[in-house]
Amino acid sequence: MDKKRIIIGASIATVLVFLMSVVPSSHFVCLIVLSAVCGVATWEFYNMLEAGGIQASKKWGTTCGVLFVAATWQYMNKFPEVTTLTGSYLPHDTLLWSTILLAVVSIFFRILAYPDMREGLNNALGTLLGFMYVPFLWSFFIRVFLSGDPSKPAWAGLYLLACMKLSDSGGYFFGTKFGKRKLAPVISPNKSWEGLVGGIIFCLIINVLWLVFSGGKLGAFDFNLGHALILSVLIPIVGTAGDLVESMFKRAVDVKDSNTMVYGLGGILDMIDSILFASPLLYIFMKFALS
Repeated sequence: MDKKRIIIGASIATVLVFLMSVVPSSHFVCLIVLSAVCGVATWEFYNMLEAGGIQASKKWGTTCGVLFVAATWQYMNKFPEVTTLTGSYLPHDTLLWSTILLAVVSIFFRILAYPDMREGLNNALGTLLGFMYVPFLWSFFIRVFLSGDPSKPAWAGLYLLACMKLSDSGGYFFGTKFGKRKLAPVISPNKSWEGLVGGIIFCLIINVLWLVFSGGKLGAFDFNLGHALILSVLIPIVGTAGDLVESMFKRAVDVKDSNTMVYGLGGILDMIDSILFASPLLYIFMKFALS
């Protein structure tokens, strides 16, 4: 067991928990941090594709992704008002969907800039893959992050991070100590069914503690024991799937980590790969089961 990796991971988690417990979710600093995470992770993904010989417009794809995250932030905060040239008000989701429409259309229109149309198509598909994999999925974390009172800390976002990262820690601990049955030997030889069970157990502990100390609240929604039990199973499973998807990408292009930014944890994309899949799950669950 790599103790240095555990200490670094725990230190990062402690800082994040402190900041997310005191800074209002609608604070502009949160937008900057969340946009920066998206931008760096998207850039790392495009570098992975490039290492595997897959073309992509890194600058344009990353720019479109950050703009979409900002538009999602504006939509969830319901400010500022979006107006037309005549001064009339538009629905808040207009800017959001206009941004994603322009991003997707512009990516495909860039095909026309290539003398070789096949090369242009490959570039567009690679760029679009990066946009959908990182910024689009990350936008659901923004939705979860801002699902409560914007003047208060992002409790729902903190809940998801706690569930996901403690689940990862549980999976790492159980997998290292007891892992014998491989979960996906071709994609990720170190992952085991025992590790997945450990992740579920750790996630269950977090859910029970959250239920007790939150007074049965998750953001703006009521939260009960049934919800806690269901999410204790779903979040680790979906998060593990997200981790395996990134591992699949890395194996396909023969890359070990998306970056070497943090010892033992890789790059930003390596840190959020499970969150990219868990965020849409939690957002849908909140909308259909908690509202």
